[in-house]
Amino acid sequence: MAILFWIHSQIIDYFGPSLSKDLLVVCYIFNTFVALAFLILLLWVSQQSPTLLGWIFLMTSGLKFLLFYAFIYPSFHVHGLEPKQGFFIFFIPYTVASVIEIRQLIKILNQGA
Repeated sequence: MAILFWIHSQIIDYFGPSLSKDLLVVCYIFNTFVALAFLILLLWVSQQSPTLLGWIFLMTSGLKFLLFYAFIYPSFHVHGLEPKQGFFIFFIPYTVASVIEIRQLIKILNQGA
C-alpha cells in the first residue's frame, strides 16, 4: 500500500495541487487498517467456522462502505472535492485492499479443500 500511496500522490502532484493530500493519507490509512482488521477477523473465522467465511466476508465488505459513508465521505464535502476526485482518492486504495483480502480468502479456502 505504501508504494501505491507514493505513486498515487505523485500523480496527484502532477495533475495539480488542488487535491488535498491530507484526505489521501486518511483514505490510505483507513483502508489499510480496516482491511487488516477484517483480514484478521477472516483468519479467525476460518479457524473457528470455515463455512461462515463467505458470509463474514460479505458482511465486512458492507461494513466497509458503512464506515466510509460515516467517517470519510463527509470529509469530501468539507474539502469541496468533485465526485470524480473523491472516487479516485478513496476507491483506488479500497480496490487494492479488497484485492489483497480476496486473494488471502482464496488461499484460505483452497487450504480447506
